Amino acid sequence: MKPAETPAWPTLTVVAESDMARLYRDKAFPFVRRGTIYGFALKEALVKPKILREESAIFALLALECNLTYGITGGNRGHLFYFHSAFGVSHVAELGQGPVAGGALVDLGNEEILGGWHGKDGGGLFRHNIRLEAAQGLEQFLGEISPVEFLPAPQKGEGVSTLVFNRSNRMVYGLTAPGNFLFSLAVDNKKAQPQMLAKIEGACPVLALLHDGRLLGTYAEGRLWEYEPFQAKLQALDAHAPCQSGKRYVAGVASLLVSSANTVYGGTTVDGYLFRYDPVSGNLANLGKPNRQSYIRSLVEGHDGLIYGIVDEPKGMAHLFVYDPAGQGFCDLGIIGTTIPEYWFAHSIGAMSVGPFGEIFLGETDAISHLFIYYPPIPHSRKK
Repeated sequence: MKPAETPAWPTLTVVAESDMARLYRDKAFPFVRRGTIYGFALKEALVKPKILREESAIFALLALECNLTYGITGGNRGHLFYFHSAFGVSHVAELGQGPVAGGALVDLGNEEILGGWHGKDGGGLFRHNIRLEAAQGLEQFLGEISPVEFLPAPQKGEGVSTLVFNRSNRMVYGLTAPGNFLFSLAVDNKKAQPQMLAKIEGACPVLALLHDGRLLGTYAEGRLWEYEPFQAKLQALDAHAPCQSGKRYVAGVASLLVSSANTVYGGTTVDGYLFRYDPVSGNLANLGKPNRQSYIRSLVEGHDGLIYGIVDEPKGMAHLFVYDPAGQGFCDLGIIGTTIPEYWFAHSIGAMSVGPFGEIFLGETDAISHLFIYYPPIPHSRKK
C-alpha cells in the first residue's frame, strides 16, 4: 500500500530582508516622510535671544495671508513672536510678568490680530497692528516690531484659554481660565470692555464658531454645550464626546475644529478618539483612534480637504496623523523631526495653523521649543 501523497497546499513564505537600510527605511522608520518638514529655533539672528529656555512652549499659532505666522509661548514667562520666511523668528513682546500656561490668537482682518493668555497669576488680552511687520521686505536682517496694545483682562484674576472671531458681527468670543467664563468683546469699539456672558463649570479649553454664528464647546464628562449669541441662550446638548467604558467621569475634549463643510471634528483627552459632530442634526460619531496614544491636542483642515491632527500624550512622543473625510480613514504620518535648517525632533506639539499656501505650522511645547513647518505632498492626479 502506497503512502498518501502530501497535498500541494498553496503556501505563503516570509522572505527575510537582507538589506538593513531598506528594512529600516521601508518598515521601521518612525518619522514623517510623506511630505517635507522644516524646523526653526525661536531665536533671532545677530542678537541675544529673548525667548529663553523654559519660556518657549508654543501654545498658540496664527498663520496669516500676509505670510507672517504669529505665536504665543509660555512657561516661566510668556512671549509674542512672529515668523517671517526670509529671516525667521522675531520677538514682539513679553506677555505679563509671571508664568504662562496657555493662550490663543485670532485674526481680526485689517492687518490686526487679537490674543490672550493665562497663567498662575491670571492673564490678559492684547491687540496688535501688524501693518509695519507685514509690509517689510526681504533685504532686512532683523524683523520690524510694532508695539502691542494691552487690554483689560476679562475679569480680575482671569486669563484667556481660547478665542474665536465672528466676522459677521465683529465680535470676539472666548473662555477664561481658571474660572471658565464665556465672554465677548466688540473689537470695533476701541473703548469696549470684555462682557461676561455665562459661566460653564468644568469647561474644556476649546471653543468653536459654527457657520451660523452659534458657539460650541464641551464641559464636564465630555458633554457638548451651545451658546446662541443673538438670543443669549446657553444650553447643554444631548451629545457626549466618545470615551472608553468606565471613563466617562474623566472624559474630556482637547481640540475642536469646524471644517469648511460646517462639520465639527473633535479630539478627546484620555482616550485619544477623533469624533465628528453634525451641528444641524445633532448626530455625533466616534471615528476611531488614530494612534495608540491619548490626547488629540490640535486639529486643522488642510487645503487638500484632509484633516490633520496631533496626538500627544504626557511623556509620549507626538505623532502627526491625517484623516480623509471622503472615507479613506486614518494614516499615522509619524514622529515630527527635521534636519533642515535645524536638527531637531519634537516630543510634544501643542498648536497648529494652516498657512496661505497649504503649509501647516506646528508649535512644540517643551523646555526648548521649535517652530516646524510641514508641507503635505502634492496630490497625484489619478489616471482614468
